[in-house]
Amino acid sequence: ASIDSIGQIVDAYLLTQKGKRGEKRKLEAWVAAKPFWNDKRLHQIVPDVDGQKGTGQAYIEQRQRAANTIRKELGLVNTALFWAKAKTLIESVPKIKLPPMPESAVEHLTKAQFRRFLAGCYAPHVKLFVQLAVTTGARATALLELPWIRVDLERRQINLNPAGRIQPDNKRRATVPINDRLLPLLIDAKQGARTPFVIETGGERILSIRKGFEAASVRSGVHCTPHMLRHSAAVWMAEARVPMAEIAAYLGHKNTRITEAVYARFHPDYLRRAARALDW
Repeated sequence: ASIDSIGQIVDAYLLTQKGKRGEKRKLEAWVAAKPFWNDKRLHQIVPDVDGQKGTGQAYIEQRQRAANTIRKELGLVNTALFWAKAKTLIESVPKIKLPPMPESAVEHLTKAQFRRFLAGCYAPHVKLFVQLAVTTGARATALLELPWIRVDLERRQINLNPAGRIQPDNKRRATVPINDRLLPLLIDAKQGARTPFVIETGGERILSIRKGFEAASVRSGVHCTPHMLRHSAAVWMAEARVPMAEIAAYLGHKNTRITEAVYARFHPDYLRRAARALDW
C-alpha cells in the first residue's frame, strides 16, 4: 500500500529507529502527537507561512504545552517527513512551523563556570566529551556517534553528519573547524583509541554520557547538561561579536532566524545603536 497519511509515514520512520539511541524519546513524542496527526493526509496539511495559521499552529494551540515539548513532537513529525522524501516515498514536505525556543531555555555556563565543571570531570572520556562539546557546539548524539573517520586532523575539520543521514531542518549537523585548544586533545585521544569512535572508554563505545555529567555536576557544584554546552558555545561566540550568520552555520541552523531569536541578546552591541538614538 502506498504511504498516504502522516501516521503511516511516522510509523515507517520509527521502524528504522528500533534499537537506536533516542528511540524511546521519539516513541513518547509520537504517543503525544499521534491523536492529532495520525489520520491527516499530506494534501490536508496547511503550511505555516506568510502569517497564515497552518496545521502546525493548530496543533500548538490544541496541545497547549510548553514550547520545548511541542518542538520535540513536531520535530519528530518533520524528521519523519524529510526521511520519507529522501526515500522518495513522498514528493514534497509540507512546512510545519515549530514554536520558537523560549529565552528561558538558554541555560549556559560562563567560562569560569565551565572551567570549574571541567575540573570536576575525572573520567578521561567525560573530560574529552565536555571539551569537544563546547568547541564544536554539537548535540550529544552527534558526538557520541562520531567516528574518527570523520575527524580530519590534517585539515582540522570535524564532519558531524554521517553519510546517508537525513538533514532535518531542526537537527542539522555542520562541518566545524578544530581550534587550537581542541587539536592536541584529539591528537592524544586518537593515539590511544581502541575503537573507531572518538568517545570511548576501556575499549568500548560510550552510548550515554548522563552519569558522567551528573557526577561532575556534584563534584564541581556547577549544574551542567550536554545541551547546556551547545548553548554555551553559541553564547560565547555571540559575546565575542561573532556574526549571527557564522554562529548559525557553526550550530547547523538552516538560517539565522532561530540563531538571532535565541542568541542575539548576548551580543555586546545588541540594540545599542537603537538605545543611543533615544537621547534628548
